[in-house]
Amino acid sequence: MVLGLVASLVFVYIAAHAVQSTWSYFTMERFKWNEAMVGYSLGMAGLCVAIVQGGLVRVINPKLGPSRSVYVGMMLYAIGLALFAFSTKGWMMFAFLIPYCLGGIAGPSLQGIISNQVPANEQGELQGALTSLISITSIIGPLLMTNLFAFFTGENAPVYFPGAAFLAGSLLVILSGFMAWRSLSGRFPK
Repeated sequence: MVLGLVASLVFVYIAAHAVQSTWSYFTMERFKWNEAMVGYSLGMAGLCVAIVQGGLVRVINPKLGPSRSVYVGMMLYAIGLALFAFSTKGWMMFAFLIPYCLGGIAGPSLQGIISNQVPANEQGELQGALTSLISITSIIGPLLMTNLFAFFTGENAPVYFPGAAFLAGSLLVILSGFMAWRSLSGRFPK
């Protein structure tokens, strides 16, 4: 169970790099935003993340429970990323930050479930391992997402699609949600 949940967490962190690594490139390419507009949008994203992580997680997660928080959060992440991928107007990026940032309820619940599966005397090892895996996603995610963006916006692209990284992120979150469901429902190999 723990291994499936950890793998699920890794996929979510890789998917998050679609936003972290390509937001500026995407908005400049798709909407011709300048540096100031990119900065405003990233400021809004930071504010939304702070509201979710700093306040809403404490309210929403106890009401939904850990498993449901994971499922709802991943669904919102996937929807937000897919909406980014297919956005046609700049204002949509601001509106689509809402479901994407609300997806932030998934991570704390998933990490809590993983922590509850490990004895107290192994918590340090678990947290160290998770931190190491998250660091590895900070290598893989930017490479994957920026290369997807470059490939689908380059001269030799089979189809012009600047949102490819966001769509890939959405698919990774869907895969992650499936892995979490398999693990939490006991259908994942032990």
